[in-house]
Amino acid sequence: MTEELELQPNEPLSVKVERHRAVYLAAVNGEGGADMDQEANARMEIIRHAPSDQDERDQKLLYIAGYLIASKGSLNPEEMELLLSGSISLSGH
Repeated sequence: MTEELELQPNEPLSVKVERHRAVYLAAVNGEGGADMDQEANARMEIIRHAPSDQDERDQKLLYIAGYLIASKGSLNPEEMELLLSGSISLSGH
């Protein structure tokens, strides 16, 4: 499982979201050797993702909000700071 989920530079947000979703479900269900550290790493890739436009920024924030609601989790202070700072500005603007 981990070999097909290897990180690539400049991946689209959709790829990062799919990776996080797969790792999260595998970790929660105890499948494929995934653990919550892998989930946290995949989640951080989404948080660090620099949106290319307003729509992608909104998709990123919507995914994170949905994840938090579904998981009944929360972001740690570093994740929250990165999410807020990265969501204010758009890459290339």
